[in-house]
Amino acid sequence: MGIGFGREVDFDGAWIAGHGSEGIWARGVRVIGYRAGHQVAESSWMEDLDDGAQWLAASMERVVRIEFEARAAYQGGGWFGLDDLTFHEGAGAPTVLDFDDLLYHDRVSGSGYGGLTWETGQGEFEGPISEVHEPQVPQGGPEFSEVGSTEESLLGGTGTAPTMTDNFDGPKLGDAGAGWIPPDTCGSVGIDHFVAVVNQNLSVYRKDNHSRVVNTGIANFFNTGGSAGDPRAVFDPHSQRFIIIACDFNSRIWLAVSLTSDPTGSWFKTSVLLSQGSDSNRWPDYPTLGVDQNGIYSASYMVGGGMSLFAIDKAPLLTGSPSLGTVTAFRNLPWEGAIQPCVTYGTPGREYCVSRRSSTTMRLRYVQGPLTSPTLVEAGIISVPSHSSPPNAPALGSVAPLDCLDYRPMNAVYRNGSVWTTHGVAVSGRAGCRWYEFDAASASAVQIGTVSDSSLYFMMPSISVNQANQVVVAFSGSDASQYASSYFAGRIPSDPANQLSQPVLLRAGSAPYNTVGSSGVNRWGDYSLTSIDPTDDQTLWTIQEHTRATDTWGTRIAKLEYPSPCPDPSAYCTISPNSAGAGAEITYSGSSSVAAADLGLVAFGCPSGKNGLFYYGPNQISVPFGNGVRCVGGGGIGTFRLSPQQTDMFGIATRALSFTSPPTGSGPGALAVGTTWNFQFWYRDPAGGGSGFNTSNGLNVTMCP
Repeated sequence: MGIGFGREVDFDGAWIAGHGSEGIWARGVRVIGYRAGHQVAESSWMEDLDDGAQWLAASMERVVRIEFEARAAYQGGGWFGLDDLTFHEGAGAPTVLDFDDLLYHDRVSGSGYGGLTWETGQGEFEGPISEVHEPQVPQGGPEFSEVGSTEESLLGGTGTAPTMTDNFDGPKLGDAGAGWIPPDTCGSVGIDHFVAVVNQNLSVYRKDNHSRVVNTGIANFFNTGGSAGDPRAVFDPHSQRFIIIACDFNSRIWLAVSLTSDPTGSWFKTSVLLSQGSDSNRWPDYPTLGVDQNGIYSASYMVGGGMSLFAIDKAPLLTGSPSLGTVTAFRNLPWEGAIQPCVTYGTPGREYCVSRRSSTTMRLRYVQGPLTSPTLVEAGIISVPSHSSPPNAPALGSVAPLDCLDYRPMNAVYRNGSVWTTHGVAVSGRAGCRWYEFDAASASAVQIGTVSDSSLYFMMPSISVNQANQVVVAFSGSDASQYASSYFAGRIPSDPANQLSQPVLLRAGSAPYNTVGSSGVNRWGDYSLTSIDPTDDQTLWTIQEHTRATDTWGTRIAKLEYPSPCPDPSAYCTISPNSAGAGAEITYSGSSSVAAADLGLVAFGCPSGKNGLFYYGPNQISVPFGNGVRCVGGGGIGTFRLSPQQTDMFGIATRALSFTSPPTGSGPGALAVGTTWNFQFWYRDPAGGGSGFNTSNGLNVTMCP
């Protein structure tokens, strides 16, 4: 690296430290001084660099230009950090360049920074791939100390893993636009397709045959004329549309909303200028993405300031409006790594957002509508066990360990009254994945667990939960004897609290990975995503990163399933002949899901125009009753009758069940999750003789989430 002063100066020296990861630190650094094109001085070699700065004394007189020379450590390069470059002219006071006024992405090569000439020479990193800047951290950012025994009490492993029923390749390095590290792996499942977004590629796959029907650069998709990275994608369960965002690495995010559930069709595309108001002259980093019934939400660290959360009114986008709805910015929030707005299932009437406030607390906020004039409310500060950022992960064949980023939440989901999120932590000197379930109403912890291993390092987790509260956390993993691979773990509600299953291998890595960027670290991640199939609100999908070839990342898309927690209702007991024929039968419509609340009772084969009623109880019996058989018993709590009704002209009776007052919204007769009930239809049948009434057979129903 060459630096020109433009006049003769006395160069005193600079502070030097190893930069990036230890395996790529320069093996030595020295300075050579020049005047009139000739070498006139050189310093001693500074060797044994470490992560602490050391003073490299030069004591050079009357030099016009200097060169820093580094001994190679990896692939012809050696990384080092430079600070407090010090020189003076004659007897004048020394000039010290401390670089404190520069931002992370600022580049001094080719500039006149400090009144000097910063040369561009052979030392510039060159290669077939480009690098997205590291997620930004303000001065005094994440701590990297190891966590002690507190983490050990949270280790999981006794939960239930889902079954991987399908998996196929997603985007990879070298696809259209995908010439970047890291991939920022993200993607979401829809009705018939899976949409995957990485740096900087957009791919759409058919779920049934895995065929890729879209493969394009994200910048081309948005027609930006420039870059579009740090992408995110979600499927909105409310509007049944895909939503994609990407950052322009300057001042705005690009936003696209599919006009139908088909991502191969038309999209509404626009952008949102973030760098304005108090965020003028700041640039957005690590944008996040969430959605609820009313809005689209994204938060970014506005580099040089605080964090800002943006709420976008979704209503105009769903009615075909050619413009955005109201965009409300909540600016200058404290830096907390990432503010993750939830992908919200159901209609809580607010959009919850979660962030990491400190090593022992998480922060829960919510955006309260209407979205034309929303407010941001702090729901509470939640105490959690102490934790710190994960150490970087060794991997087989990797000279520098994989970058595990820090403790920022990676994604968030709201479901059934709970907010779920996950992030990286340190566990006994290794990287692990912490996950949480928070009660949204009380802003308190329900479950806290950690995925870790005695050898493997786990990083870049994402979490999702289906309508039955079955959970999947998926992530990358590696150690010194294993290439970077992808994994998943899970749990069902009946598992012990705070426990996921043991990690299950999703896709093994295939080769060493050494893509050390200009920051000096082996970039990986910076996140992943797990999502819910909208066709059944049950099946979970995830997209995760692995090494597919030497120095080449790939992604794998997997379909993960649990056995259905909602067994179909089943008929039992005896059908008795009546005046209309063979007898009345009972069946159902909808499902036994309490969340779906769509269970209906149907009795057919009855006499037409006759009074009757549905009733239910906990026990199955078989006792003669009128002209039929009583199939339902009350046990210790009795039976519960629904209001009387008449059969129609076809001899059919139907009843949609209310889950709030079925006849009882609470107590012994409530249709609550986990309860099992037996239903029967009683009806009058004077033409049938005998007692003048009869019954259907019985229907057994277990209520599920």
